Amino acid sequence: MRFFKKDKDKKKQHVQAHSQSHDIADHQLSKYSNQVQQNFRNNTSPLYLPSRASTFLLENLPKNILPRIFAFVCPHTQDETYETCETSAIFDACMLCDLRDLASCARVSWKWNSVANAALYHSIRIDAVHYCPREIYLSEQRKRKTFFKRNADPEDTPTVRLKLLCRTLREDPTRFGSRVRYFKVPYMLREAATADLARIIHVLPNLLYVDLPEGLFSDEHGYATLRLEVEARCRDIRKMSYHGGSEGSLSKLANGGIWQNLEVLELHKINMDPFVMRHALANLGKLRALKVMDSHAFSDDVFSRNEDLPPFPALEELILSNTPSVTAGGLVEYFSRADTRNILTVLSLLNTGVHPATLAEILLAAQSLQTLAIEAAVSEAFKSGPKTRRLASTSLESLRFEITAAKSAGPFSSVTASYYTYLAASLRGNGMPNLRDVYVLDEYFQDELEGLPRPQAPFSFGGNARPKSSHSVTSHRPMSGMPSGGRGGLAPPNSGGMAIPRPFAAASNVRASQRFSSTNPFAGTGPLSHPLTIYCKADDALDWSSVMLQPTAPVSGHRRGGSMSAHGDRPISSYGLGADIAGSGWNTAAARKSVMVGNGAGMFMAIPSQSTGGSKGSDEDYWPRPSTANNEKKSADLWR
Repeated sequence: MRFFKKDKDKKKQHVQAHSQSHDIADHQLSKYSNQVQQNFRNNTSPLYLPSRASTFLLENLPKNILPRIFAFVCPHTQDETYETCETSAIFDACMLCDLRDLASCARVSWKWNSVANAALYHSIRIDAVHYCPREIYLSEQRKRKTFFKRNADPEDTPTVRLKLLCRTLREDPTRFGSRVRYFKVPYMLREAATADLARIIHVLPNLLYVDLPEGLFSDEHGYATLRLEVEARCRDIRKMSYHGGSEGSLSKLANGGIWQNLEVLELHKINMDPFVMRHALANLGKLRALKVMDSHAFSDDVFSRNEDLPPFPALEELILSNTPSVTAGGLVEYFSRADTRNILTVLSLLNTGVHPATLAEILLAAQSLQTLAIEAAVSEAFKSGPKTRRLASTSLESLRFEITAAKSAGPFSSVTASYYTYLAASLRGNGMPNLRDVYVLDEYFQDELEGLPRPQAPFSFGGNARPKSSHSVTSHRPMSGMPSGGRGGLAPPNSGGMAIPRPFAAASNVRASQRFSSTNPFAGTGPLSHPLTIYCKADDALDWSSVMLQPTAPVSGHRRGGSMSAHGDRPISSYGLGADIAGSGWNTAAARKSVMVGNGAGMFMAIPSQSTGGSKGSDEDYWPRPSTANNEKKSADLWR
């Protein structure tokens, strides 16, 4: 009997030791949790301690003040953009923590509850993780720990959040469901949880925007139920996409039965009759932005005048990508209408049938254009003639001019240099007084504006030719197919191959023999009349730089307010199409900025501008990187 008694004593000691070890681990974990949460609290003492008077004032705040306070507590509840959950995220804040704070405010009083609920359910977004160190502790707590399974995988948190939201909205659709206007879901969640997404959409009659799976845009059979729910319940939706295979659903718009209030429409690889497409688009009276990609059927016939067809809708933003059937003639005919040329502000032409040489005709027709982007691959140099005119627009504020050489031009061809020379001459002509930002794929473009010679490649001298001396080298590198000693077809008449004078030099310093005719699009005309920021980047380079050119002449007139930000950001769309306008490979936060000012002797000196990002020892950081629990900075690319 003593033997069994000793056995039982050993088991008791083992159980007690085991439970004690777990108690210590849980105690340490809770202590670590408190430390993590303390990192997000303001350790500084408040300026004013709460009192009866302050409590009374807080209880009797005006009705319009409390919603504004809650908007600062949780900023993403005011997100009314038509961008996806990934592109509309706030990278310098934790949106889940902001949501927790706003939910805590809703529990203070009945007055706060009504105002906070209106903000909570106005724009809903589901995030996968906390963008703060609190996620380290919460992910550890979410693990399903048992005696036999100590290292279990954590539960799918976004799916659980979606199910809880579905339960809340369906329990009281009148109180909560009718308030939802914007609903944003992560990519993996909306692709996997289509059933829950359909249940939620069923109780959201006033929805304006929702993130939908890609298969729904292509009319795949697995998403038929979800599409029927969206068509039946979301009658006021403002943005929709149609991909290849959904031509039948797109033709339903011609009947006028669904989605009459669409403002943004995206068409990807749609191949259908242009006249049927014209009927479908004409029924969308509130359409403001159109994006067409990879479509050979979208041609000038869509814009042409036809008495038997309704007119093409007047747009504010038009994005065309890989549409070779659209030419400058069709766009000029579209801009000939008064309602169109006075409304369109954003135009993006990416690999279309529009040649860069015809860009001046488009700028002349579009009188209210503020942002213009063009990407084209050319196989021959710019051909100037007596009818060639410079780029001129009184309303243009941002220009993206990215010209590359086609494969047929050869790897060592310099056909693109003539196009950037044409752009530089247009800028020197001061025909675009409101232009503030220019984006080019030419690392020597700022030298072109300053009148400095472009560097010549070593192979441009030939196999046995001797390099020229400094007295015989021209101010610009020779173009492909032209004599190496002059500018060839780009030289102005009666100039004798003379170099273009310095563009920012004073007009009195330029001899009369060096002044070219005004009909020549490549002639320099004098100093710059307005500040201009040039963003230069090579086609195969990862880094880029920006230079601000200050005018040497006094600025005349008043600068009109535009969409350019204080930090020189890429143009941003008002309808969630900013990525197509900005292009790829541009990162404002990594810009190397400098200011070019005159030194009084006709030259320039570079002065670095004031840094807009937080330095290593500063307290404020405009682009904060996520940190771990130990306050170690990590790469921002892991969080984007």
